[in-house]
Amino acid sequence: ELLGQDEMRITALGTGMPNQTRAAVSISYLVELGNGDKFVFDIGSGSMANLFSLWPDFSKLDKVFSSHLHIDHVGDFMGLHVAGWLSGRYTPIHIFGPTGSSPELGTKTFVEGMQKAYTWDLATRSGALPDKGAQIVVHEFDYKQENKIIYQENGVSIRSWPAIHSLDGSVSYGLEWNGLKFVFGSDTYPNKWFVQYAKDADLVVHECFVAVPDLVAKMGFTPEQALTVGTQIHTSPEAFGKVMQEIKPRMAVAYHFFKDFDTTSAVNDRIRTTYDGPLSLAEDFMVWNI
Repeated sequence: ELLGQDEMRITALGTGMPNQTRAAVSISYLVELGNGDKFVFDIGSGSMANLFSLWPDFSKLDKVFSSHLHIDHVGDFMGLHVAGWLSGRYTPIHIFGPTGSSPELGTKTFVEGMQKAYTWDLATRSGALPDKGAQIVVHEFDYKQENKIIYQENGVSIRSWPAIHSLDGSVSYGLEWNGLKFVFGSDTYPNKWFVQYAKDADLVVHECFVAVPDLVAKMGFTPEQALTVGTQIHTSPEAFGKVMQEIKPRMAVAYHFFKDFDTTSAVNDRIRTTYDGPLSLAEDFMVWNI
């Protein structure tokens, strides 16, 4: 549907796990603004197909914000780069992403490696399409910076702050425009930066991992693995609820679990032990209009 000129729309392109399914591919969120701007936050494996199913204006899909370099968050970046070029984006694609604790762990190295891997593909298309569409512009920023602006144009400001997830280098994002605020936490353990900088948001997306017993029963984790992954590397449902109870967004969005008949109730019920506000349990193609 048409977007109002003062409106923001967020579409979940991928909400699931690294081991994606047809119903839940890996992570990506599309943000569209009434001024015509479009932004992609993460582009995990499988999410490109969902994006292309919407068939947006690809000439405006030229900005990707990567939270970290796990494949379920960046696995479809080169696919989007090439397919977007084939679909009307004849200008460079821009990727914004954090440094790592060393240069080889940063966004710039990731992109350079992908370009090398796709050398044959890019060479075969050169000349047949405007060559500018083959270009990738990397905007790598210090992952340690706190709530600093990394993008500001056309009335839109996007800030980043550190996240806690696996290795150093993960970040969360906040987008502000027209008095509206969208926060994309990506994968993160609950932390002080998120609680501080995500306040006053209209919609907050934060990971909420599979409940620990279901990691054991459904995914075959040992109890020790389940506790580590489900409560230290990721955010448990109860901890997600505590974060949202502190932030109090207009809408809290939980993602990064299998939204199946045998897992959803446990996630919901555990969140509700610590949070009683507005809640969406995300699934692919869910849309929020602000």
